[in-house]
Formats: sequence, C-alpha cells, structure tokens
Amino acid sequence: MARAGLTPERVVRAGADLADGIGFEQVTPSELARKLGIRTASLYSHVKSAHDLKTRIALLALEELADQASAALAGRAGRDALGAFANAYRDYALQHPGRFAAAGFRLDADAAAASAGGRHSRVV
Repeated sequence: MARAGLTPERVVRAGADLADGIGFEQVTPSELARKLGIRTASLYSHVKSAHDLKTRIALLALEELADQASAALAGRAGRDALGAFANAYRDYALQHPGRFAAAGFRLDADAAAASAGGRHSRVV
C-alpha cells in the first residue's frame, strides 16, 4: 500500500529536487527513497523503475522550461524576444541544474509524444 500523502507527482517533484541537489545522473530510486524516508520497494508503488523515474523528471523539467520560456516571451518580439528566450533558459539552468540536465534525457517515442516538446517548438 502507498504511503499516505505520497503520490507519483510528489515522488517526481522530490526526485527533481534531488536532481537539483546532487545531479540528475546521480538520482536513483534508493537515493530518493532515503530522502523521502521510505523503503526503496515502497517507491515502486509510485514509479515503475529507475528509468520511469528519470523519464518523469525529464517530462516535468520540459514542462517547467516551456512554461518559463512562454512567460518570458509574452508580448515580446524581435531582439527583445530572443534575449528573453535566452535568459529564460539560462535562468532555469542556474535555478534548477539537475532539472535542466534532465531536459536533455533521451525519451522513448511514447514519452516524447507526451512531453512539452511541441510547446518548445512553437515557442522557438
């Protein structure tokens, strides 16, 4: 049974926070379980595997980055828009280094289709 209050979304956010702290490549189910104060086996009630955890962190990062870039570009055009776009990416990378690294994680076709990739394309 899943721990009360722990959801897949909270697990993924905790994983993203952990990635920002120790680096995306170092995020493992055992490290995340330790951070959450649960057994590693309990984590698998919320994510299928280490790969699933990393995929979900990458999807979260892509969504956040698309949101930040879209907000930065609202009402701007030309050079002003280009500068705002670049600043949004730089600021996200500085604020969330692990998540930014996760945004480059290779997604399978299903995950890529569910990602914010289309939003990034439209923003660019």
